Amino acid sequence: MPDISLIVALANFFDITTDELLCRTAKKDAELEAFYERDQKLSQQGDVPGRLAVWREATQKYPGDYDCLKNLADALMATIYIDGEFEEQDRNAKEAVEICERILRDCTDSKTRNLTIQTLVLLHSSHPYSVADEQKAVEYANQAPGFYCCRENLLEHAYFTEQSQNKKIERKHQNNLHYLDCITMNMYLMRDMPPEYVLAANFSAIKLWETLIPDGNFLFYHCRLRQMYDNLAACYAKMGNADETIKALENALFHAHAFDCIPEGDHSYTSPFVCGTEYSTSGFSKNYTDSDVELVKKFMKSKKFDFIRDNERFIALMQKNF
Repeated sequence: MPDISLIVALANFFDITTDELLCRTAKKDAELEAFYERDQKLSQQGDVPGRLAVWREATQKYPGDYDCLKNLADALMATIYIDGEFEEQDRNAKEAVEICERILRDCTDSKTRNLTIQTLVLLHSSHPYSVADEQKAVEYANQAPGFYCCRENLLEHAYFTEQSQNKKIERKHQNNLHYLDCITMNMYLMRDMPPEYVLAANFSAIKLWETLIPDGNFLFYHCRLRQMYDNLAACYAKMGNADETIKALENALFHAHAFDCIPEGDHSYTSPFVCGTEYSTSGFSKNYTDSDVELVKKFMKSKKFDFIRDNERFIALMQKNF
């Protein structure tokens, strides 16, 4: 216990009131919960400026709260992934780095620190912004726990009693989804490779998802499949293959529509490999305001598809109402 004479100095150091230092008040907890609820609604709508405003307000009220600061840094970083003025986005990226460096300097909570390291790696690898610095990105990445030391992997081993077997299964099934998502997104990001590699990578990724979820109840991962079919459509368009291009766009729209139509609430996966886990729409966030169908329709307006612009099947897809 600190000497009473240090209370004011400690409160000043953490930039909080002495009341907050001695006891996290119920009023503060309620106010923070309200900030999180507002943020969640805006996240589901893809309203990045709105989220930024929420966490600026929160950090002005609680400037010493590391969770608020971390959320502000993430909201600032999110602005660089949407349409906007480069100069403003660059300022936001710099401010986010400064906030994250402050968190790592003063915060001792390991979870907050690890999440902050993740944000710093993403920021320092964000070319062409001025914060892009490969050496720093690598330095921070090396501070993060290794794959086999991460929370998700260790929890599979931590649950061992008979009473916790359901938790163990849930974690294993969640990890099946997360691990496959990492693998298939790596395949998806091979889109700058030669066409034959892009086709092989995306078809393989799709087959992996169909193997893990053979009953087609993809829930959240419909949006991932939509992205992969977008890749295939772009690749076939580059090759001038009209029939395969349109097939890929049809599949992209199918998965986009399926994703957009997921009702609000909690939904269980039904595949035997992932049925121990759920997808909750309340936990979903995005950096865009369009629906996934609208994203595909915008994608279809790009010049790469001009060679099939007058194709009847293509026109029907563009005009299709969901």
